[in-house]
Amino acid sequence: MTLMECLLHLNQVDAQVRGLRSRLESAQRYLDAQTRQRDELNSAVSELQTRRKHVRASIANLETEMAGIDERIEKLRNELNSAETNKQYTAILTELNTVKVRRADVEDHVLQEMESVESLDAQLEQARGQVTEREKIRGIAEQQLAERRSEIGERLGELEAERAQAAAAVPSDVLQVFDEMAYIFDGEAMAEVNEINRRHREYACGACNIHLPFELVSKLMGGVQSVVRCASCQRILYMQDDLRGALAKK
Repeated sequence: MTLMECLLHLNQVDAQVRGLRSRLESAQRYLDAQTRQRDELNSAVSELQTRRKHVRASIANLETEMAGIDERIEKLRNELNSAETNKQYTAILTELNTVKVRRADVEDHVLQEMESVESLDAQLEQARGQVTEREKIRGIAEQQLAERRSEIGERLGELEAERAQAAAAVPSDVLQVFDEMAYIFDGEAMAEVNEINRRHREYACGACNIHLPFELVSKLMGGVQSVVRCASCQRILYMQDDLRGALAKK
């Protein structure tokens, strides 16, 4: 096989390998996305649970404080009933009213915190439902990936072995160029020479459509054992047999 035949064969097998890998990678990306969303939802549930725990602790502290205030109120009422002077009575009454105001504030705070708990409970229920739904979708994605691996795994292994064999037939310096272009252009390492006007010797790169100097076309016609690359996109150029034959007869 000529160098160009080896490259075209490598290009053909490489395209098949990339096609199958793309199918697997697509399924894997979908599964990863579902896993990521599931984990984010679980984190949201955990955060809501932590917030609820803190609010419940705050309520417990406020209720303890309110119990202490109630004890103080009861004590002040007893002191009020046993006050011996008007001045003493007034002082105790003033403190009692102040403590009652404080109790009302604490009670309002408790009610607010209890409303927060109710809101957090509703958010938790919704978030847990979302986790359940996302877990179902993730399970389907995981099954699809497993099915795809089972479906194409063996064929992909065969093609990868064939690609390695095809690559071994290409000189290392040329293979480096091929692999570089395949990486840059997502598998499109080679480009066909398109004939625009034979009479005027007008030809273009089939990938980027940029005009090709006829000298490059001549090199391809000459069957050189080195790659000929588009001056614009740098892809490896090749020529179809029918065009090569037509030009050879000219």
